[in-house]
Amino acid sequence: MADSCPCGSEKSYSQCCEPFLTDMAQPDTAESLMRSRYTAYTRKDSAYLYKTWHSITQPKSINLDDDAMHWDRLEVVRTEAGQPKDETGIVEFIAHFTIDGQSGQLHEISEFTKESGIWFYKDGISPPSGTVRKPNKTGRNDPCPCGSGKKYKKCCMA
Repeated sequence: MADSCPCGSEKSYSQCCEPFLTDMAQPDTAESLMRSRYTAYTRKDSAYLYKTWHSITQPKSINLDDDAMHWDRLEVVRTEAGQPKDETGIVEFIAHFTIDGQSGQLHEISEFTKESGIWFYKDGISPPSGTVRKPNKTGRNDPCPCGSGKKYKKCCMA
């Protein structure tokens, strides 16, 4: 897809992260916020990153103007909670990047919290080397991990 979203959702940017980055919608899951924040990094959108960062851990400022990092792709490893009815969530991901011709990875376990119906990035840690967890196996009747609200068998499994 020519206009595919940088977050790797396989949706178009306009149907995925753009409504969040342009204040037309709010992410309804921790994973959708994490994906939109990744997209914001790819677009060097410091303002979006700042406003989606929880006030207790938010840096004084974010400036990506001189950032030489090129974000290549996002791999979601697992999620815990973080669904529309939850108040907290965890998303483990690996963000692949290139800087000065060298490729690398940012592996993080991110914590998210919801206040007044809005998800915020709270904090993240890098797991010890070699501890990538296997993704949770989603059952066909489980809620779809993409956050659509549909059953997995009627959404991403189809």
